[in-house]
Amino acid sequence: MGTQAIFNLNSIDIDDLDASSATMSYPVGAQLVIKDSTSAMPKTFIYTKAHAALALGQPIVLIEGSGGDAELVTVAPATSADGQGELLGFPLAAITSGHYFFAQVTGVITAAAGTVAAGDHVEVLNAGTTLVVDGTSGSTTRSVRSIGIAKTATATGTITLSVMPGRRVHIAAS
Repeated sequence: MGTQAIFNLNSIDIDDLDASSATMSYPVGAQLVIKDSTSAMPKTFIYTKAHAALALGQPIVLIEGSGGDAELVTVAPATSADGQGELLGFPLAAITSGHYFFAQVTGVITAAAGTVAAGDHVEVLNAGTTLVVDGTSGSTTRSVRSIGIAKTATATGTITLSVMPGRRVHIAAS
């Protein structure tokens, strides 16, 4: 039996959290948990490869990929109601198609959104590029499609969103 390298991401260049790169800087799928002074909840990030150009806070789905350097990639949200749901991520900056980046998956997140009030539960719809008020249950009740709860309001811009660790969601057609 040969030897295997042990992977443990102990530190990164903090500027890499809101940047992208055409070349892989960290192992794809690497997870990073950061506790900062802006929130009581830790933030979790996963290193992945963008399927398309992405905007700041645009909701994306993280899935397995078949490429040698892209075993974890992003895809546009698509209708899903099976199993445990989809893992959503959010870029911290605009990302170029095909670039590698850290997608934030839990904690307090800046997310692109339509008209949302503070305290609304929000979801992403099929092919959506912004979050909307969860229409399944009304805005004040969490459902299987709610990614989290808005901490701030917007009338089309970005919100501050709280997403608990391990949250996966179903995605509605519209």
